[in-house]
Amino acid sequence: MGRFFALLLLLPFSAAHAVAQQDQKTWHVLIEPTFMHPAVSFPIPLAKRTVLVPGYLSGADPQYFSKKDWDATGLTWDAFRARAAQNAIEKKVSGQLIRDQNKVVQYAAISSEDPLTATMVLAPDFLKKFKDIFGTTIFVAIPNRFTVYVFPALASEYKDYSPLIMRAYRDSTYPVSPEVFEISPGGIRAIGVFEDD
Repeated sequence: MGRFFALLLLLPFSAAHAVAQQDQKTWHVLIEPTFMHPAVSFPIPLAKRTVLVPGYLSGADPQYFSKKDWDATGLTWDAFRARAAQNAIEKKVSGQLIRDQNKVVQYAAISSEDPLTATMVLAPDFLKKFKDIFGTTIFVAIPNRFTVYVFPALASEYKDYSPLIMRAYRDSTYPVSPEVFEISPGGIRAIGVFEDD
């Protein structure tokens, strides 16, 4: 009889663990605005308006983990990020290179109808895509879920594009951030904020 009750107590944990295991291929680290108040979030160094959120795809839509579902995974944040990164690798990153009148590349614009477009900046191979153009450290703007702008970190004029970034941020149904981020082999961190003129 004691074993029966012990098994009953274990069933909810086992079911939650099974669901978590089954859904791992849909896991993603989402980049989200703090004003969305996700139940579970983790900071981006120096960022004030943007956080990293454990999430998953439900159909075609990104969803946040509830506190209960997050706890049920039994994972640390680092372990979740490592698993979610495997899903991010599968995303193909390509962008349109924008050049000035002297044919010098000013930035790359990535735009897609995929609601996970913003998460591409966290993919392990993201930096590699732009290394030959911009070097090993880049600046990125993520105004909304569907748009990413990539700027060179050296001699960058990214602030000149504030109107472009802020328009993409304010006009979107799914804004992400007005902040600018540095991405390097050491990870991601915020370095400033775009502002309206």
